[in-house]
Amino acid sequence: MKRKSGCGSWVVIIALLFAVTLGLDYVASRIDRARFPWGYADSGKPALAGIWVGPLTTGRGQRLGMLVEIGLEPLDRGGRRGRLFRTRHSAWFDGRVLVCARPGRVQHFRARGAPQDFSAPSPFHLALSPTDSVPPDGLAPSHLQGRWNGGDALAFETSLYLRRGKSAITSSDDPDTGRETPVTLKRGTEAEFNSLCGRLS
Repeated sequence: MKRKSGCGSWVVIIALLFAVTLGLDYVASRIDRARFPWGYADSGKPALAGIWVGPLTTGRGQRLGMLVEIGLEPLDRGGRRGRLFRTRHSAWFDGRVLVCARPGRVQHFRARGAPQDFSAPSPFHLALSPTDSVPPDGLAPSHLQGRWNGGDALAFETSLYLRRGKSAITSSDDPDTGRETPVTLKRGTEAEFNSLCGRLS
């Protein structure tokens, strides 16, 4: 008599493991949303997550347009599965920043950071890195220190530097780069950012 193949049993075991993994991901997502509703734009509660837009005026009076899109980095980012809780050592904020000085010239940055106190979203810090293969010349932010009032305004202080080719220039004597520059952004859309850029000369 031929022995029955054990393939069927392995298929069942793999399917069960897959179902358990999906269940853990669902539970982790629900826990994260309950703990940090401000980190999800669709939570139905006041959220830090989302798109923020507004003008930035430098020390010399130059106007730039800024867009900040921010949210919590997914718990399973990078294939790390099975984490049920976001901890002090977890990745926190992930997003993007767009800056324009005139129509048609937009700088792109990736933003990553964390809140100062992990029990509350504000204040928080974002480090920026250019994502353009050849970053355009001009004033650019290196980081953002943010404060959220729990509503529709987001206040930042940003440190600007002047990019010229491969050089990043700052000077304590320069009103644009020698001090922190304040900027207040409001909830908005990318279309509003593009409209703001279109009004800059």
